[in-house]
Amino acid sequence: MALIKVNFNAEWIEKGITQETVEFSDQLGKFIKENGLSSSQIRNVFGEIKRIQMKGFDTEKASFYLLKPKIAYAAKRQNDLGINTLKKYFDLAHQEVKDARTYQNFVDFFESILAYHKAYGGN
Repeated sequence: MALIKVNFNAEWIEKGITQETVEFSDQLGKFIKENGLSSSQIRNVFGEIKRIQMKGFDTEKASFYLLKPKIAYAAKRQNDLGINTLKKYFDLAHQEVKDARTYQNFVDFFESILAYHKAYGGN
């Protein structure tokens, strides 16, 4: 994980995306792609993130809390560096979500990582 030079900052979820967030997402997206993460491994989790966003965080809090065990299960089942690295940062971001505003920042954060994963050739 030494290849990720920017450290996770909880303020990205608390206050919103910054240029530093984009740099982190770029590095993490490339790292997880190069270390075996396929899109299918996270498709269910990302689909659920978007579903919660569409229905509203306030009405879907239980579903949001259940995302953490879902990604833990995916990481355990696949057990490769890519998914385990994504899980590490997913968990850090997940714990910072407190309300609909911070959930939207969480969605933006996760989407930026996935966009870079795809940009680097993730299928």
